[in-house]
Amino acid sequence: VEGAAYLSSFLWKSQSLGFWCRPRGENLLDSGAPFYEIYRTSDGKFMAVGALEPQFYMQFINGLGLDSDELPTQMSISDWPKMKKKFASIFAQKTQAEWCTIFDGTDACVTPVLSLDDVASHQHNKQRSSFIKNDEGEISPRPAPLLSRTPAVPSCKRDPFIGEHTEEILLEYGFTKEEIAKLHSDEVIEFNKLKANL
Repeated sequence: VEGAAYLSSFLWKSQSLGFWCRPRGENLLDSGAPFYEIYRTSDGKFMAVGALEPQFYMQFINGLGLDSDELPTQMSISDWPKMKKKFASIFAQKTQAEWCTIFDGTDACVTPVLSLDDVASHQHNKQRSSFIKNDEGEISPRPAPLLSRTPAVPSCKRDPFIGEHTEEILLEYGFTKEEIAKLHSDEVIEFNKLKANL
């Protein structure tokens, strides 16, 4: 609990700075700001926007095809609801793929919100080998971080079933077969032995 509380230090200190002093959904980082929000595209997918810094915000505005001189200033909080509606209507005019083409290679801080099915095949994750497949074709994240001197070696074996190695491990730790049988009959542990499909 203390660790979680400490991780929230930014939120606590942000109250006095004015970043987190408004009701939920009206602050800088809780979807209150139109430049830190998720927007639906014409194909029912979503784009995430995190253009906080002014230079990123300018690229975001340019990508939307807007002129910053005709808009309220970025930090005009009273204009945020109106700007969110404006940005939402613009995002709704193109597909996620079209928006990716517009924002890829920029520093606008606009990215697609990917489904679990799309994450592993996204070009960035493919280039970084961020996901691996096990023996049964199940996809999971590669261990991270990638360390140069002592890189983690991921296992490509399938995950064990609950109870598959229970007896083996308890025997290794000194339990007798009788103690293990009692734990099983008392439903403290579970067995799940694989059976051959012959």
